[in-house]
Amino acid sequence: MITENPEISVEVKNNALAYQNSLLNQLGVNKSQEQFALTKDAYRGTRVFSWNKPYDAYLPSYFLFPAGQSQLKEFVHTASLVRYQDCLQMGSVWNFTQNVAPFAITNSTESLETIANRKFVDLSPVKINSFYDFRTQDRISNILDIFLGEKLAQKGILNITNLSRIVCKGNYSVNLKSPTQTSYPARAHRLVNVQMFSELAQKKITWPNVTFKSWLDSGVFAEKNKDFFDEKTPTPFHPEKTADQIVNKLLPELHDLKNEEFKIIRRYRGWVYINRGRAFGLQMGMRLIGPAESRLHIIRLLPEVNGEIDSSIAFIRYEDEKRPLVVGDILKLDPTLFPKSRNSDNKMSK
Repeated sequence: MITENPEISVEVKNNALAYQNSLLNQLGVNKSQEQFALTKDAYRGTRVFSWNKPYDAYLPSYFLFPAGQSQLKEFVHTASLVRYQDCLQMGSVWNFTQNVAPFAITNSTESLETIANRKFVDLSPVKINSFYDFRTQDRISNILDIFLGEKLAQKGILNITNLSRIVCKGNYSVNLKSPTQTSYPARAHRLVNVQMFSELAQKKITWPNVTFKSWLDSGVFAEKNKDFFDEKTPTPFHPEKTADQIVNKLLPELHDLKNEEFKIIRRYRGWVYINRGRAFGLQMGMRLIGPAESRLHIIRLLPEVNGEIDSSIAFIRYEDEKRPLVVGDILKLDPTLFPKSRNSDNKMSK
């Protein structure tokens, strides 16, 4: 995406175009594959290519500028690969062209071709919500999103950051609409919040000293949180170090979404409470099967039961009197095709 804003100099736009073309070349995409360009609304300068890959994606490229400096002197080239059907980020690349921080910041080492061929594990997708008191012209706040998004993707975790959400805001456009019918943006099961406060409001400095805190919510219900950090001593903003700290705290909190078994964590009369909910694909009315041919169906999705953030309630339609359902029993999705036969219905009504 290259802005057509007349306030941006020709030099910067040409530099952006050259950088974007170099990234496209890494992916085997050349000028002859360009279909058309969008130059209005939210898509100023967006170029649409016919890409012979088994998926479709955005490749947004942009510059980030240091505090108080002219946009004629960009200091970070960066781009992300974002699946446009669900806005999940596959990875990012970046290059710091100046020594802008009071410490060394690592440039990315992955190629876009490697990122495009990544395989992702069946763990909870993650959404990053970052909040800063930096002034709008201080684009350095986005650097943390770059590091967080890429470090999660390297671990096989699909994620949504502030930057990828900005890219996907126009996902409803006729020209860019995904052929795959999925919800936008993808539902994340874990929500990581990062809040930073800087001294930039009081002092005009090139690199901010910050205090920050981070905590974890359930992205499905966002009603339970777990604190990660609460750093009250001002220190120089270190996006790479902060991203490493958050990712290390986050990984043990992610759920295995390919697990098709559900455990009963509480029973009350004809209802049972289950340790799985929406993020695991459960919906109202879904039917489950348990020990001794017990049959149940989901009647409610809940934010928290017995410490489980994403849980649900199932109504017991049938259970064996000699083997009633108890806490700890394992349930699975009922593979039976409905409507059932009359004989089966008679058995279920016992």
